[in-house]
Amino acid sequence: MGASATILQVVINPYLTACYVKGTQPIQRMAIGGSANSIGTTIAPFFVSGIVFGGLAMEDIQVGQLMLPFFSLMIVIAVVVLVLLKLPLPDIKGTKAEAGEKLEKSVWSFRHLTLGVIAIFFYVGVEVCIGANINLYVMEQQEANRVFSFFGSDSLSLLGTDFSIPAFMATLYWGGMLIGRLVGSSLSTVPPRTQLVTTTICATVLALLAIGLNNPWLLTAVGLFHSIMWGAIFTLSVAKLGKYTSVASGVFMIGVVGGAILPLLQGALADAMGWRWSWFIVIFGELYMLYYALMGSRIRQSAEAE
Repeated sequence: MGASATILQVVINPYLTACYVKGTQPIQRMAIGGSANSIGTTIAPFFVSGIVFGGLAMEDIQVGQLMLPFFSLMIVIAVVVLVLLKLPLPDIKGTKAEAGEKLEKSVWSFRHLTLGVIAIFFYVGVEVCIGANINLYVMEQQEANRVFSFFGSDSLSLLGTDFSIPAFMATLYWGGMLIGRLVGSSLSTVPPRTQLVTTTICATVLALLAIGLNNPWLLTAVGLFHSIMWGAIFTLSVAKLGKYTSVASGVFMIGVVGGAILPLLQGALADAMGWRWSWFIVIFGELYMLYYALMGSRIRQSAEAE
């Protein structure tokens, strides 16, 4: 499933970027496509726990109960495949080498693409760090609150926050990404570099405040600004690559491995220092993306000029 999702991204991203639609820019079309993704990630927890399993606790779910949902998913995928086979999807010219044509140079020779792969490594990494680990951070705080309350102190109440449903925090984060992408889909005149600079600065400030105030609510707000970073980084990475665009899209997807590596590193930091201080790994990622927006994405070599 992971490999299939990656291949889909490799195909869809250049389509959204290169397929011209009057009155839109590539990053805007990426935001529109990403909105559908965010709808799924936002409603999935409620759909699975509330509808598929009828509100059962995780420990009460039996393996046999997974068969019907999986078969249903297979049917949905089959229907999508049949629909796609009937759609007249165009072969967008100028995004790949023609038949018999060889690419003269390595796609890695384009500096803004290479640095973009590193940027997407950090983006996917920090996105998953918050989405996957914020509930563990809240659970740690919940336990700390109980300990302090036992000693007659509630100094970690975090502005009156109720942490009885930690999973809700992750839902808020993914929901914020949906809202941000819906907003981003309307930004037809703001350049991707400007969008990436603005969102990385805001995300960095929120993460710093979350650490300083020990407040997970601020981390949920980061989703609003993470929402359009993928589209901005991809658009900047493949800009003016011409016939290298399709290959560059595949190379670009190498960076998504950050979503597997950075949460693991954050877990190690949390074991050593606690979840509160582990969020510095997110700040480091945000700062690299800010560097990419300001300097790394500048095009020094263009395939379209050759």
